[in-house]
Amino acid sequence: MLIIFTSCEIVCSKVCLDNIKITKITDGDTVKGIINGKEISIRLSGIDCYETSKRDRAYKQAYLNKITIEEVVEKGKESKTILTNLLQNQNNVTVKFTDVDNRYNRNVGILYINNINVNEYMIKNGGCMPFEYKN
Repeated sequence: MLIIFTSCEIVCSKVCLDNIKITKITDGDTVKGIINGKEISIRLSGIDCYETSKRDRAYKQAYLNKITIEEVVEKGKESKTILTNLLQNQNNVTVKFTDVDNRYNRNVGILYINNINVNEYMIKNGGCMPFEYKN
């Protein structure tokens, strides 16, 4: 299978790539990584973490979970820190792409390090919730 990366950064779904270099942890459920020399955004599939700033979605999370906006942001920053600590200095990150998010121009996938499913880890240990992704 030949994978061609275009300027829109979208990767064919169901592709598994090894040794991804993670360049940025955006929040608890989104990272950026280098694939074939290009930085792409990867949304972790099956999870949803609290927001790290007071944006529209954060207010919705506060309302739905009956917590303050400050608690949402605090929980979001905690999730980001947990994911950062987990992925820090990891050179053997694998991503299995599962979908494409056309709304935000990013790939959706499952991250693995040392046979650990990072997405599941974040649900169990990172304050994230299970989430059914709808494109």
